[in-house]
Amino acid sequence: MQGVRQGVYAGCVTVIFFLASCASSDMNRVYNDYMFQGKQDWQVKEYAQAKADFLKAYEAEKRIAPLAWAETASYWLNDLPAAEQYLREAEANPEYRKGFSYFRVLGYQALVLFKQGNKKEGLAVLKTYVDDYGHTFPSSNTGRIAFMVRKGEVDLPRLEVMMENDIWDYEQGIGQFESGYTGYFDRNSGAGGGGRR
Repeated sequence: MQGVRQGVYAGCVTVIFFLASCASSDMNRVYNDYMFQGKQDWQVKEYAQAKADFLKAYEAEKRIAPLAWAETASYWLNDLPAAEQYLREAEANPEYRKGFSYFRVLGYQALVLFKQGNKKEGLAVLKTYVDDYGHTFPSSNTGRIAFMVRKGEVDLPRLEVMMENDIWDYEQGIGQFESGYTGYFDRNSGAGGGGRR
């Protein structure tokens, strides 16, 4: 009788692990689908739909990336209170500074501050962005952005384009490494390697 109970118990535990694994796999698929769709919508400037997709991805899995992208979409929708809300939620996550969305959150934090007229705070955040990005990933824009910081004057439309290009390049570099261990972040490639993960 004892052996039967142990067998039933082991079978139940196996079934529970299997079901949990299936549920986790389904949630990950839902997350990835919404993130993919959101980025597609964002690229064609369908920012409201992109934001909705990113928030659905966040419902599926509470990660920083969908919050960072929801912040981005909110910025382009000129919904600065929502952008601030997603920024605060992303910053509250203990993994925020280690994650690949760090530059998206930090960069858009600076942009939001500039749009709100908080120049001094915006310049301080922008300096942190330039310093951290310059030590992490190559860019021809960091020198230009650093010059804006030193000068204390920001050309916002130009800054938006430069920062978005840099952030996108960084995220693509991380994605390339995570999908095939190649590219800039491959420590064995001799390209530069390392950096914030």
